[in-house]
Amino acid sequence: MAVYIEEIGKLVSDGLSELAESVESGKTPGNPVSETHFLSAWVTKSIKQQRYDHSVAKTLLAWQQQARSMGKNAQLKQQFVQIRNTLTGLNPAEGLTAAVTAAQIQALYQALTSADWLVTTEFEVNRKVTHHTDGQASLVVCAKQYREGIAESGDVVKPLSLYLRGDAKAVIDAAYQHGLLLFKVTDYKSKVKYHGEYVVYPCNHGTHLPELPTQAAQ
Repeated sequence: MAVYIEEIGKLVSDGLSELAESVESGKTPGNPVSETHFLSAWVTKSIKQQRYDHSVAKTLLAWQQQARSMGKNAQLKQQFVQIRNTLTGLNPAEGLTAAVTAAQIQALYQALTSADWLVTTEFEVNRKVTHHTDGQASLVVCAKQYREGIAESGDVVKPLSLYLRGDAKAVIDAAYQHGLLLFKVTDYKSKVKYHGEYVVYPCNHGTHLPELPTQAAQ
């Protein structure tokens, strides 16, 4: 099976290229309604033709449903552009094959500590726990999971859960600045009470769409 994140990158790049060609040739008017209509039809055609690996099938179906239920408000082009920009800006030199390292995780911890987050990494999270923060933004990482997920080389080799309570967008942006993508499991209920769960994967190779940083929106 293809790596999801590489396949979705190829998919959105193809979609945007073919949209641009259609607009340039005069087949599709260059306005948001027409562009959304083009990409809606393009997504449906891609599904029918099974053009892409099965790993992205759920994402394509979700976009098809969005287009049907939301029409021009589905903003497919904006989504495609943001995904493309997020992935191309991640590791321009190495693409989507660069290892994720402990140094990047530690840099994120430091960035959040500097932003007055309470960063707790010394305990195991092996059952439902309550973490009292007195309202302070909080990041919790299981010490055992971290230890077992980092190879001697310093590379992240197993998925690592980050439990967040606070402005998730700020963490997503901070993580991206250090070359990390976060993949949401839940934004509220998790093993750590009142914290959402997000996962960092080896090489950023998650199995669904990552949370997209705001600086990749353009």
